[in-house]
Amino acid sequence: MARWLLPTIGYIVALGALGITGKLAVRTLPWQTLVVVTTVGYAIVSVALAGLGSVRFQWNIDLFWAAMSAALAIGSLIFLYLALGTGEASKVVPISAAYPAVTLVLAAIFLSEALTPARIAGLLLVIGGVVVLTGFK
Repeated sequence: MARWLLPTIGYIVALGALGITGKLAVRTLPWQTLVVVTTVGYAIVSVALAGLGSVRFQWNIDLFWAAMSAALAIGSLIFLYLALGTGEASKVVPISAAYPAVTLVLAAIFLSEALTPARIAGLLLVIGGVVVLTGFK
């Protein structure tokens, strides 16, 4: 089994569950509270990683990209909580799961990754799946 497969499955399960737990939370809490609670969780993990000696900083472009990744993660979570606050989880989460379309295009532009017919077909299947799952018309 590929080493990346198990963490990827964990990511899928966690992200799918996040849609449900986030929706349950925004029923009574403002999205800002969820962001603060998430930040506390990240802080706990950060302290643990630093304590284990797993963290190293090299002030270079890679640290810039790490900061950009953090900003995008924070922004995406805020957008998810805003969407879940007003929409149905069964529609919000499948539509948000179409993000590979963005990744595919940006990877082709910035990482020179091939935009193969198979990837384009997969992208169309993802978009078709979103349409079927949400009843989007």
